[in-house]
Parts: sequence; C-alpha cells; structure tokens
Amino acid sequence: MNPIEWDALRLLERMVEDDRHHFENAELQNMSQLSPVDLNDAVGYLEGIGAVEVTRAPGSGVFEFDSVVVESRGRFLYHEMRTQKRKHKEELISLPCRPIHRIGSPDGFTEEDWEAVSLQKENDRILYVVLCMPFESNYYDSDALVHNFQAIFQSAAKQYNDKNKNVEITLQFEKLTAGLGEHLFNRIARSIIGSDMAVFETSDLNPDVMLEMGVALTWGVRVLPIRIKGGPHPPSDISGQTWIEYEDSGERILEDKFDRKLAKMIERMMAKKKSSR
Repeated sequence: MNPIEWDALRLLERMVEDDRHHFENAELQNMSQLSPVDLNDAVGYLEGIGAVEVTRAPGSGVFEFDSVVVESRGRFLYHEMRTQKRKHKEELISLPCRPIHRIGSPDGFTEEDWEAVSLQKENDRILYVVLCMPFESNYYDSDALVHNFQAIFQSAAKQYNDKNKNVEITLQFEKLTAGLGEHLFNRIARSIIGSDMAVFETSDLNPDVMLEMGVALTWGVRVLPIRIKGGPHPPSDISGQTWIEYEDSGERILEDKFDRKLAKMIERMMAKKKSSR
C-alpha cells in the first residue's frame, strides 16, 4: 500500500468513527495531523473512489478543498474493511483501487443511458430525487408516503432557493416501484445512478429495494434509507447507514431538525454539481 492510500484509509476511519459527517479542511488537518499536501492527496483519493463528497471554494489557502462530507459509499467501505479485518485478523485492509466508476455497466445499459445519466449529473438547476419502495406494503399508505416525502423535499428546495436567489433550483421527484425483469431493473438503475439522492423505504426489507440500494451505494449516490417507527432492523451489511424513522406514512419525521439537515444536504449536493462542471 502506498503512502496516499494509507493516509486515505486512516482519514476515512477517523471521519466515520466521528459523530459528525461534515468536516472543514482545518478540522481534518487537526484530526489527521497530515501536512496540507498529504491531506490534499488523501482527500483527492477518497473523492476518486466515491467515499467522500468534496466542496471547493476560493480562499482555501494551502488546501485544495473547502470541506468534506462522508458519503454513503464511504461508510459502506469502512464497515466492509472492519468486517474483513475481523475475519482475517489483519491490521489493515486496503481501499479499492481507483477508479470505481464506469468500469462496468448494469446489464443492458446503452450509450444513451449513460448520456442521460451524465446530463442529470451536470444539471445544477435541477435536484433529482428518487424514492424506491415496494409495490405494496402493510406498513404505510403508498400514495400518502410519496406525497409526504415529495412535500418534504419541496420544502427543503424552497429553503435552498430562499437562500440562493440567483441560482434557484427545481425539484424532480420520481417514485420508483421495485419489481422484477431486466428491462424494468435497467430503467430503475438509470434513474438511481442519475439521481442526486436516492430514498429507500425499507420497512418490509424488500429484496428488490435492497438490491437497488446496492446499486446506489456502488455508484456513490447519496442514500437516505427510511423506515416506519419500530420497523425491522436492516441487514448488518448496511446497518451503518443513517436511518430516518417516520410515522403515519411520512406525515411525521422522527428526526430532530430534519428539515434543516435536509436543506444542508441539498446545499452540499448542488455545490458539488457546480464544482464538477
């Protein structure tokens, strides 16, 4: 393992084990005790494998980034490394080689599919959100759940627009019903990979929904799993994700200041889109 990979792995471990998910550049240097050059390399490596989301802004001085947010894939990789470490009793498990993106495609994906995904990823005036859920459930009313979560994201987008009058965004919210069949799965995978955030209703532990969450994690999409209050616990491999509980088909969210937190997520997602153009 070369020094950049070593620094990146240690940095990822420290960030995931911290109670927060958002870190300023100076905080990361104090946390890691890396030089600015080494820290820039480590953060760049983690960004390249989809483990972190990086925001850049003028005036960052010796740093090539302003702040870092640990992505769902970063937490996933951390827990995978911990699992391997327990199994093999090794002191250190390496991160995946760069790059992770577009080495392979979902079966049946075409150039037109990738073009559509790329256009969505580059459009910094539209916030693309998908809600993945089973066809039917005993835990909630499907129409009410979709309506309530769309309203939640619409409110968060409005907060963003109130703060950023010159770069207002619109919300494109799509319900994806988990199902079988190659054609349907490719369509769903295209919507997930092209989204800015993918919300997964997991109360039923539906295998199709779990498969689709795997697609999102693999491709570095920001993931938000949701479940009814007191719902079944998720599989251990994804238990490290941040989970949101709700009541009454999403009418009440059981997370303190969730609307503000969601608005902050949107700010970071749109800043990432702008910086990548």
